[in-house]
Amino acid sequence: MMVTDSSTELALMPAIAAFLERAGKVRDQLAATGDAELAKLVLAWPETRAVNTAAGAAARVHRYLYYGDGGEDHWGRRLTRNNLRALGVLEVLRRPGIPDQFPADLAAYLAGPPMPSERLVVIDAGLPVRGSHGICGWQLTQPTAADLDEVTPLPSSSQFAADPWDPALRLGGCCVLRRASDDLEARNPSVWGTAILRSLFEPELVIPAWEPLLLLNLAQTERVIVAAEYEIEPGRMVERVRGTGLDLVPAASDGIDDREEPGWGPCRLDEQELADVLMFTDIMSPLLLQWQTWDDVANSSQRKATKRASERLQRSAHRFLALGPRLGGDGGVLYERDRAEIIFWYTSALENLVITESSDGELSRKVSQRTAVLVGTDDDERLEIRRAITHAYHIRSKVAHGDVPPDTHLKTLPEQLYDYLRRAFRNLIILGPRFDVAKVCDDALMSAAVREQSIAGPVRQIVDRLPAAPGMRTRRTRYARPRRKSA
Repeated sequence: MMVTDSSTELALMPAIAAFLERAGKVRDQLAATGDAELAKLVLAWPETRAVNTAAGAAARVHRYLYYGDGGEDHWGRRLTRNNLRALGVLEVLRRPGIPDQFPADLAAYLAGPPMPSERLVVIDAGLPVRGSHGICGWQLTQPTAADLDEVTPLPSSSQFAADPWDPALRLGGCCVLRRASDDLEARNPSVWGTAILRSLFEPELVIPAWEPLLLLNLAQTERVIVAAEYEIEPGRMVERVRGTGLDLVPAASDGIDDREEPGWGPCRLDEQELADVLMFTDIMSPLLLQWQTWDDVANSSQRKATKRASERLQRSAHRFLALGPRLGGDGGVLYERDRAEIIFWYTSALENLVITESSDGELSRKVSQRTAVLVGTDDDERLEIRRAITHAYHIRSKVAHGDVPPDTHLKTLPEQLYDYLRRAFRNLIILGPRFDVAKVCDDALMSAAVREQSIAGPVRQIVDRLPAAPGMRTRRTRYARPRRKSA
């Protein structure tokens, strides 16, 4: 239970009232003073210092936003030169009518109490989403400008503040994934910007919304990527921690007004296509979420094995999704120079999915054979998959050793591996985290009955429920070689 001290809590609101009263007495002076000089002037007021003192005491009671500064403990936020300007507080002080909600907004910003935070991930897909649709614990939705204003810091002064949202998101029509997050603590925005710090110091890309993003990429052939990621403490902090958002591009002109719209990526669906994608995610979401329930497994050895399987799936998903910005329509590689490296990482992601035992070499053979029996639909396709992945390993070896890979297969392999990897993700998600990839796939090489009973049959039960287009019904790929005609 939170410790409270009503006298401490009540002291903050009178301090804010006195602060605003002081502003009212010198409003003409405030109106004639520039922001930089005015911020310095306001900080020197004893009323401002009283607000900061009361805010610290109230934040301590609320156990809100603790940080140390030179050996001295601090709680909550302070009115500073920067936030007086950035949050629109100076402009509120200049105006004769203080918004009714402003004192309460300011008190909550400075001293809490704590409240649930959330993550908001902007994706580059053009989807005609109406309302909100759940995918793996996230909500797929299109926020309006009013929705953004509800969580913008100090809503009652936000019209005078610097807008924390990227322009395309503010314009409307962008799709986002949103979720309340209990792993985010109240904080002040990073001085240098969290996006800069992460890009410089993060050893491997972490994508919080990887589950819904993975399913959106499996549900149809066009890649979907993160355009921007925000961390939000509603009414107190909005910080873009990754990405720059979508560009604004000219919309189709009506001859009268020049309009702009978000520059979506290659995934642009109509309403029926979106309905098919959402049917796919509705069916697959519960199956994917089962991969995160390893902690519920009673048996210790099974729990460890299930956890390792979950971690392998997540690592492969991150590697797969992180390559999205290098892809164009239909999974094609944008630049020739990236083909070899993309083959390297696709092969790595496949290997991470199907090699579950300690490596004793023969990775090329194991990965090619296991992938073939996991996703191949007939003998010809299984042979084609084995050949393609063997070629991919040859290119991967060249890249790993700093050699220039041969041009042979470079043009076709990325698209082939993109298809195989998406199908491997889908089938493994269906088969579940306790599916023994090594044993079952190796046995299925020798037994058609094992392949049917343990792989093809269970996968078919789910795939037959999935929409035919633009979904992921397994089909012969366009990369398979035609059969030779008998003489």
